[in-house]
Amino acid sequence: MESITKEQADVIGEIANICTGTAATALSLIINCPTNITTPKVEILSQEENLVSDDRILVKVPYTKGIDGTNLMMLHIEDALIIASLMMGGDGRDISGLELNDLTLSAISEAMNQMCGSIATCMASLIGRPTDIGYPLINSKFRKSFEIPEELCNGTDIVKVTLRLIVDDLIDSALIQLYPISIVKQILKQEDL
Repeated sequence: MESITKEQADVIGEIANICTGTAATALSLIINCPTNITTPKVEILSQEENLVSDDRILVKVPYTKGIDGTNLMMLHIEDALIIASLMMGGDGRDISGLELNDLTLSAISEAMNQMCGSIATCMASLIGRPTDIGYPLINSKFRKSFEIPEELCNGTDIVKVTLRLIVDDLIDSALIQLYPISIVKQILKQEDL
């Protein structure tokens, strides 16, 4: 089973920290709220492990240039609706009337697109070659637990990076990124590790 070392996991955590810093800036600009993403925690998960989604949405982000593969972001539905409210001109405080529908999912997709686009740009400067992503795809159907999708891990372990997402006084929660080992190896190769 292909995996990575603890030292390599630490490097991925540092790269995630740098890249998500730019994502926080991008999100802050489009929702007009102070935003911070900090404290990456890196874990290696085997393909057999299930993840508790805890009513999260899954955002599938395909790389189209520079890196070969797909990663997933997991975001609490409540956090996603707060972001959608802010994207649509609301204050993010009363989301009782909001639900996941075409309008809110479109707003969330655009927010994720801006965040992931800035991550791709930052990644490009770190690995020294142009990197780009396709438009993020959201799956809002997951509840309770789900198996790690085969297309994500390609039969290998995956790297789970858990970050703390803070948006003003509205959100203080976990943002999870899942990377297949294949993507991690591509990044580490460029880092000459």
